[in-house]
Amino acid sequence: MNKDVKYNGYSAQPSDYECQDGDLAVAINLVPEDGALKPVLPPKVGGQASDTIGNCVYIHKNSGYTHYIVRNGNSFSWYDKSAPDTLTTIGSISKYIKVTSVGNTLIFLTDDGMQYYLWKGGTTGYLYLGNKIPECPISFGLQGKMVRTDEFSISFDSIKEGDIWNEFTDNNKTRITDQVLAHINKFIADESTNKGKFIFPFFVRYAYRLYDGSLTMHSSPVLMIASSDLAPQVFWSHITGKGKYTDAQLRVCAMVHTLDYAVILQSRLDMLNNWKDIVRSVDVFISKPIYTYDQNGKCTKFANSEGYNSYCVCKHTNQAVSTSTYPLRYQRHTFNKLYAFTFDPTNLTYPMGRLMIPRRSVDAVKEDIRSTAQFYLLESIKVEQLTTTRTALNVEEDYLQSLVTREVMTDDYDSHDTLIPRYCFTYNSRLNLSNISKRLYAEYNAGALMTHTDGYIGNWTDTPSDFFDNTAGVSVYFFIKQDGKDIVVQGESCAMSRYKAPFLYLYYPNVNAYKAVIVSWYGVPMYYEVQLEQHGFLNGSFYFAGWENPSMNGNMPSASSNADRTIEIPNKIYTSEVNNPFVFPLLGINTVGTGEIKGICSAAKALSEGQFGQFPLYAFTSEGVWALEVSATGTYTARQPITRDVCINADGITQLDNAVLFPTDRGIMLISGSQTQCISESINSEYPFNALDLPGFDKLHDMLGHDPVTDKCLPTLPFTEFLKQCRMIYDYVHQRVIVYAPNITYAYVFSLKSKLWGMTFSNIASHLNSYPEALAVDKENNIVNFSESDETQVKCLYVTRPLNLDTVNIHKTIDSIIQRGFFRKGNVATALYGSRDLVNWYLIWSSKDHYLRGFRGTPYKYFRIAGVATLDADESIYGASVQFTPRLTNQPR
Repeated sequence: MNKDVKYNGYSAQPSDYECQDGDLAVAINLVPEDGALKPVLPPKVGGQASDTIGNCVYIHKNSGYTHYIVRNGNSFSWYDKSAPDTLTTIGSISKYIKVTSVGNTLIFLTDDGMQYYLWKGGTTGYLYLGNKIPECPISFGLQGKMVRTDEFSISFDSIKEGDIWNEFTDNNKTRITDQVLAHINKFIADESTNKGKFIFPFFVRYAYRLYDGSLTMHSSPVLMIASSDLAPQVFWSHITGKGKYTDAQLRVCAMVHTLDYAVILQSRLDMLNNWKDIVRSVDVFISKPIYTYDQNGKCTKFANSEGYNSYCVCKHTNQAVSTSTYPLRYQRHTFNKLYAFTFDPTNLTYPMGRLMIPRRSVDAVKEDIRSTAQFYLLESIKVEQLTTTRTALNVEEDYLQSLVTREVMTDDYDSHDTLIPRYCFTYNSRLNLSNISKRLYAEYNAGALMTHTDGYIGNWTDTPSDFFDNTAGVSVYFFIKQDGKDIVVQGESCAMSRYKAPFLYLYYPNVNAYKAVIVSWYGVPMYYEVQLEQHGFLNGSFYFAGWENPSMNGNMPSASSNADRTIEIPNKIYTSEVNNPFVFPLLGINTVGTGEIKGICSAAKALSEGQFGQFPLYAFTSEGVWALEVSATGTYTARQPITRDVCINADGITQLDNAVLFPTDRGIMLISGSQTQCISESINSEYPFNALDLPGFDKLHDMLGHDPVTDKCLPTLPFTEFLKQCRMIYDYVHQRVIVYAPNITYAYVFSLKSKLWGMTFSNIASHLNSYPEALAVDKENNIVNFSESDETQVKCLYVTRPLNLDTVNIHKTIDSIIQRGFFRKGNVATALYGSRDLVNWYLIWSSKDHYLRGFRGTPYKYFRIAGVATLDADESIYGASVQFTPRLTNQPR
């Protein structure tokens, strides 16, 4: 009898008893394509790095250059594709996980966070930026000038001398208000709104403006105390009348302020200067004024100045008294003192009484302060212009008139926290991070949380004016409940006024902060413990209780360690701005299920008709695979789970043209659109066939010419164990997927054309980002290209699975086998094995060519054909023609 057996691909399923004739148990350097077994030629060697240089881990490709990033231990270097012999150091990076790039920026993932390197070119090469944009604390202060109007007269219904401090009658409230408010409103317009000066309290904060126009690293809002309680003030100098008062001479008076700033630490400014290619400016934003004056209300009474002593915190710039006796300081000043120091330097007196103009309730002012959330651009300061010297901000005279039409500060979400991702994926010029830890922000400076003060000069009769003129070290501890932890963060301390430093307002950019302790240290520590509440409109918590400092209470806190202030956010994906791997906006943060996100990969094919590109990303989680869709803002949102298959090895996730492969306990899964299928069921075996158990097979194996010490080109691991450490290379040119594992000398080859498997000898250590090329690094640090080959032929080895020749359980003898295919004579040597029980195999015959003839003998139920071939690139093996005779057919055996 005769049978032509067509060779199929490598398989391990179904069992040897049920398998199809032509399936292969061994297929080294062979893959079934175009109806035959084709040779898998060795990859082309594109370059080699010595052991002293290291191995290539990444290709940084941009317009104008292609750089190979090389790792040697903790040391990283680069060389250009056009000059492979010139190696330049990048730097030392410990606890390395992986590297990626966005534009001209390299991002290294480490156990301590991301490390950024910017390609500058020239002699600089890669400039080390740091692990995140550095904090540059800036303090804001006020420079105030006391101004007043000329005297003006008002008249009113007569007031008895004994009633002068009592509340006005309703008629007098109306009469006096009608005469005074016009002067007040004109004063506010002339001295503040139209001149770019500040009379009322307001908030100031700043953020970094990056090269793409985005804002990040928003500072905490700082309450600038241009006035407390009430402004402007209306003093009276004379009240006249005969027996009864009917007239008064008044002046409108106020402190008008200029806003100034200074970088607190020169070292931080130096660090920021290193980022000036990324951070273009520091943009200062302010809130609308927090009005204490109610222009819709009415004046209520005359009052003794001693009883209503509002204050501001500033440097008094038009002080008339001697600055030698009373040096200028940024400090808390009462309005009475400021008036005296400005207008009566000799006697230091101030008007006895004032008119109580319409005022908003204390609760209304507090509520405005508590709810302020809109901030408008005031000025942009180039990084090169920042200074540690106190510098006034130049506000154009008419700028504040249209403040609310200016650019509004964006919202901020945890941009000060340090992200520590364990996985990254670059897609559409956005950096996507997952499996993230986050170290809570503790690099704030107390001086950037409160208005600037630097001493205190008093005016006492029995105490020197400079008795309290010194500073105390002030630090702030914030308490946070998050991720099941009670975390305490401590920022940097800063020198502030020892006496009456304003601890009125605090803000920490985390809604989980619930308490703060301010520690002022001058000889001995003084503690101010305050409770925080979530801000209604900002992503943070704050404290404000009024215009007086909190009472002293509390104890010295103990700050949490770095490990203790690190929280896990395993189920979130952080997506950066386009071409900006430094900013991860709130809209780019997605929660995917409740498990751990192990990896991310793009999908180029739509999930259903008419939705092409709607779901560009897959998220591989411990609960299965989720699809993410593009939102209206261009970011992603988690839409739906696709499959419950769980990826067991994120390094094995591989993108094809219109599908994604990933390893699971079930095997290698392929996602295309919304459908998944297992492509490795036929090769999945917990007990790989060991061809070396065949008698004399070692001689065939030796003909491959592999190193007998290191060669284990035949499967030795259960397939699932192999998948747990596998990687995959997509060979676009040949439409193949090479599934390899470092330190294992065999790899599986999947043909996307035939959907069948082959195998190849492997000494691959890693592979590189190089689509459409299929580049890898071998164990000798060669960069090899599987899309090309320098070799014209390769030695191949194949063994069939048991052949029953369509006569199951029938003994038979074979007397002739001819290998079929397109190959040159002498390029194929063969051997034949027989077995009666699928366990014990015996060598029947062998030949140095593709013919097995001239033998007969003991009958067997099952046979294996083994072959060693030296195939040129154009050669292939189709199968075998077998001539056999059934034996012992008289009964079942």
